[in-house]
Amino acid sequence: MREGKMVFTALHNVRVFHHDHFSEPTTVFIADGIIVNGAVDVTDTIQCDGRYLIPGLIDSHLHVSDISDLEDLSSYGVTTAFNMNCLNYTACAILADQPGLTKILSAGLAAVGLGSHHQQLSGLPADETINCTSEATDVVSRVFGNGSQYMKIVSELNGPTLDVQRAVVGQTHARGHQAMTHATEMYWYELAVSSGSDGLQHIPADRPLTTDVVIQLRKQSQFVTPTLNIFKLLDSEPGFVPFLLGSNTTNGSYATAKQNARVLHRAGVPMLAGTDAIGNIGDGSITDPFGLTLHWELQHFVDAGMTPAEAIQSATSSPAFMHRQFDRGLIEAGKRADLVLLNKNPLKNITNTLDIARVWIGGIEYRNISNLS
Repeated sequence: MREGKMVFTALHNVRVFHHDHFSEPTTVFIADGIIVNGAVDVTDTIQCDGRYLIPGLIDSHLHVSDISDLEDLSSYGVTTAFNMNCLNYTACAILADQPGLTKILSAGLAAVGLGSHHQQLSGLPADETINCTSEATDVVSRVFGNGSQYMKIVSELNGPTLDVQRAVVGQTHARGHQAMTHATEMYWYELAVSSGSDGLQHIPADRPLTTDVVIQLRKQSQFVTPTLNIFKLLDSEPGFVPFLLGSNTTNGSYATAKQNARVLHRAGVPMLAGTDAIGNIGDGSITDPFGLTLHWELQHFVDAGMTPAEAIQSATSSPAFMHRQFDRGLIEAGKRADLVLLNKNPLKNITNTLDIARVWIGGIEYRNISNLS
């Protein structure tokens, strides 16, 4: 038991997001970083004046490298984020749990093939690539032996074959963890889906999704993090193409990616909001900012056919469930007090998620908020 008197905070006169609607004005209580049912002795009462309270936002795909990235995320109400590659396990451990800042969960070194773009991009030596099924046990053991929360595989030219991908997924599942697979083009996407990976990262932007792939995604209970944000960036910043794809040209487009996302949504395949945010790229002339891009992704999801309520779910309750982070994503007793107070109703216009009044991360208020209403 902690010493001293427990501090109870009451958010008074606030409308609470529940699935697809906001409640009538009520009071939300926080104690020791957790949402609780009530409090006898409230220490701090915050008057919310009928504003709108949503769970802290979750970015299901990005790449952080320092504390300033966490500060940017926190300022935009992103309270949890999934770091999709870790090149330095010590640095990732430091970033993982900074009180009052975005909670980071990380993959380890990605499973990449020898001579692949992602091997070159990451600077991995040949002995840290994977090229046959017999190497899967060692590769997966290294990742989870270094404290990673999940596995990442890259399905691409010169990347792991289907058999190798299946071996990595199998070894990951045998350890009770989840596998995520990067794929942006249809051929490699089909391999990734067939591997049984839990979460597909990105979405094909070169060709329409086939009915067979959509059916397989549903049958295998897989989820997709489309990262439409990155395909929008590819359209607007041609200089970003070599960085992401390893070639100077691409057949991919934001229009194709968005249509594929629309197909998945209509088919009932779970889609999570993720940005592939990485900050400044190359010489800094191109930027993929942290925090702000998640709000853009919610707008892209609405453009692709989601309701604003569904878009909010894609960055709160859905990723919490799909990523097995059951202590967050909803505003109810027993959950982490990861909360974002908005000035305007986002169900009327999804851009209202940018009209931020206050942010709490694990019950600690982050005061240097961004507001781009």
